[in-house]
Amino acid sequence: MHRRSVLSAWASWITLGVSVGIPATAVAEDFFTLSPEPLSSAHAAWDDRAGCEQCHKLGGGVTEARCLGCHDHADLAQTLRAGRGLHARFVGRACTTCHTEHKGRAGRITSWDEVGGRRNFDHDRTGFALDGRHAKVACTKCHLKKLASGRTSYLGLKSTCDGCHGNPHAFTNRALVKDCESCHPRGGGRAAKLTAAQLPFDHAQRTGTALDGLHGDAKCDDCHKGNRMPMKRKRTCVGCHRQPHGRTFRKSDCTDCHAVSRKFAKASFSHDKTGFELRGVHTRPNCSRCHKRLEKKPKSTCVGCHGPTHRRRFDGLGCKSCHANDGDHDRFDHAKRTTFALTGKHEALQCRDCHRGKKPWRFERHETAACRDCHTHAKAHDGEFEDKQCGQCHAEGGSKELKFDHNRDARFALTGLHARVECSKCHTTTKFRIGKLACVDCHADNHRGQLGQVCENCHSTSVVFADIVFDHDKTRYPLVGLHQTAKCEGCHVGGDYALGEPACIDCHRADDQHLGALGRDCAKCHEPKPGASKFDHAVLTPFPLTGRHATTDCGYCHVVEETKIAPPRVGWTQNTPKHPADPQFPVRGGQCADCHFDVHEGAYGSSCESCHDTGAFSNVQRAVHDTGAFRLLGTHDRLACQRCHEPNQKLAGLGTYCVGCHRNDDVHANALGGECGDCHAQFDWRPARFNHTLVGFALRGAHATVDCRDCHQLGVYAGTPRDCDRCHLQDAAATPSPPHGPEMMVCADCHTPASFVPARRTHPWYPLEGQHVVARCESCHTMGTYAGTPRDCEACHLDAYQSPSTQPNHVTAGMSTDCASCHRPTTWTGARYVHQTFVRRGAHQIAGCASCHPGDDFRGAFNGRVAGFDCAQCHGPMGAVSRWPDDHRAAGYPTTCDVCHNEIAWTPARTPR
Repeated sequence: MHRRSVLSAWASWITLGVSVGIPATAVAEDFFTLSPEPLSSAHAAWDDRAGCEQCHKLGGGVTEARCLGCHDHADLAQTLRAGRGLHARFVGRACTTCHTEHKGRAGRITSWDEVGGRRNFDHDRTGFALDGRHAKVACTKCHLKKLASGRTSYLGLKSTCDGCHGNPHAFTNRALVKDCESCHPRGGGRAAKLTAAQLPFDHAQRTGTALDGLHGDAKCDDCHKGNRMPMKRKRTCVGCHRQPHGRTFRKSDCTDCHAVSRKFAKASFSHDKTGFELRGVHTRPNCSRCHKRLEKKPKSTCVGCHGPTHRRRFDGLGCKSCHANDGDHDRFDHAKRTTFALTGKHEALQCRDCHRGKKPWRFERHETAACRDCHTHAKAHDGEFEDKQCGQCHAEGGSKELKFDHNRDARFALTGLHARVECSKCHTTTKFRIGKLACVDCHADNHRGQLGQVCENCHSTSVVFADIVFDHDKTRYPLVGLHQTAKCEGCHVGGDYALGEPACIDCHRADDQHLGALGRDCAKCHEPKPGASKFDHAVLTPFPLTGRHATTDCGYCHVVEETKIAPPRVGWTQNTPKHPADPQFPVRGGQCADCHFDVHEGAYGSSCESCHDTGAFSNVQRAVHDTGAFRLLGTHDRLACQRCHEPNQKLAGLGTYCVGCHRNDDVHANALGGECGDCHAQFDWRPARFNHTLVGFALRGAHATVDCRDCHQLGVYAGTPRDCDRCHLQDAAATPSPPHGPEMMVCADCHTPASFVPARRTHPWYPLEGQHVVARCESCHTMGTYAGTPRDCEACHLDAYQSPSTQPNHVTAGMSTDCASCHRPTTWTGARYVHQTFVRRGAHQIAGCASCHPGDDFRGAFNGRVAGFDCAQCHGPMGAVSRWPDDHRAAGYPTTCDVCHNEIAWTPARTPR
């Protein structure tokens, strides 16, 4: 017998009592004797016989009106009438579909199964989709309201932003408080990075400050610090920008030099008004380079800023003898004042190019005018020509009239086109021994290394690179036919020479008239010759062309869909209109009837080739059997006629029923009727096919693979039992762990037809969660007893409750034996205790129990909080976690700490107003 729920058992008991005439009083007493579990803590006040009518209507069960009429659900009734929220989607369904009672004081009234479970709950069904960061926030971060039972309430929240977040920007305009999505995405997160110019309101009209120029590109929080929009400071330049000039410009307006249309550093001050015009390099430094002290003007002389940089070595000349106001050094006449005139490239040199020194006053004096006096310091040619004279190759002024013979004096002879190349093309620096002897050292490899680095295999210095003729026959792809006249770029696009094993379609995709319908291997049919074709219909298609088919034009069979017509009744193919062949070669089909009209109108089936050949339709091969009500297929088609048509009889056969011939072959003893074709086919007697679903017992899993005789013994197919225990009773009796008693005889409760093991544990009478799921059956059902197993936590976990090693000590603390009030089935550790009298927030949530309950004392004043609870009981001078400084007492601060402190963090404290 199948197991039933406890409520179903009560219903059956009451019905049985009425049927056998048990007095109504006895039935009622038995009902309350067998009453289900106590009500939850929220409904505990009505957990007696007198309180049943609070929820149950006599003769009408639990009604929606009584659920919604409760004071706790008044707001839910309003949302249902307005058609809002999750419950509005379940209108017409009873409240008890999701909310069930009589599961014990700690039982959960709400079942999440109807909405996919708590973890998989689709919040869109409430009318408020969780997007972005909202999807990652824990439920209890928004749903803070608690029910009388201490559990979380999911009703009553607003769907607007300020319903949870309030007014964090301190907007005074209520329209802006409601318009959060103009800056923030609906899914939460930081505000969109709006610039001032993109603000959703007119900043000039609303605040009196127009956001022009760079102010329009600023972020809101650049001015509105802490995301608070009202500003207390006066809106002036120095109100936001630090004034770097000290007191020098305290009476000046910032806009005299600076404008909002450009960056602050780009001032528009005209220095000409000061009498010291800025020219040349003087226009580049920052003002602070000269104006080091803002309260004092710098001197207008050169040494006033630059000092005696040359240590008075040129006092007789004066700064302006060499330098101009714009910083250039071109005023010194080198030919008149020295013995070395600057000519050629020397004329364009800067002074420091020859007169070197790390310090400004180190101005090098040259005793002679020899080349090596200067060029030795520069390590000319990296010291390659120390023993040679500069004049052998160079003339004065930097010209290069060389006497060098490259073929004689170097390892690289200049031949062919190399002899006409400028030296600087190869010797790009003053170093001449560059060691570049290979072609790729100077020439870019257009082949990108695909053909190796020995360029001489194909190229020569006497012939221009573009004129080289390459022998393609030396490669893996010899050029034949039209390929010999093709240009290299036609195949090697972009200089790609490593083509590997190219296919025809790689180059001729645009030429493919078949549009890919015949594949990529064009060489199966074509050769690189004009009009060449080697297509073989017998080899490349499953339809060899024989007889008349070999001479039929392609356009009769390979036509587009729009031109297909039914074949004519007479004249066959000759009367069918001919069309140009479609290059994609669609086919009419592979059967004769797809192209030819069947004059037999289906009397002999669709296999015309069984009688006709492709030479002529008049060439009939043999007589057909498919003219009557019995067609020969498979094995029947290969039998001799005498097997069925006995001698000296007309060809009437033995009838159309299988049993006419196969009565002796019927192993079912006619139990399944005479239509063998329902299960067997003419092509092969085995395997037989039978749709077991027709008898009301579908074969699934292992049942689909067993032999028929395993269930239908002795050839009996009618009346076969369908209960599991009729076949598997011995398997159940032989199972030692767990032992299968009478209460476990319904195999389908735990096992599936797919596999007998592993079994799935179905526990409808006590849902298994967390660690209970992985526990072995014997852990709770000892001695093979499954009926009457207790469900209270203490029945299994009493030892852990009473153990002195359990901290806190549950016995001395007087804690409830209802473990589920603090512990979860998932893990024993990390217990949670819902404070009924003292709601824990902030730091109180993470504080250990011993912080407030020292010595495992859970029954004292802390556990029984009264209306006048004082913070000083813990944090005062005599408290368990005293943080009461001496100055608090002297200042007369109240002992209600939350006046200045909050529960999130003790510091910083806020001063009471």
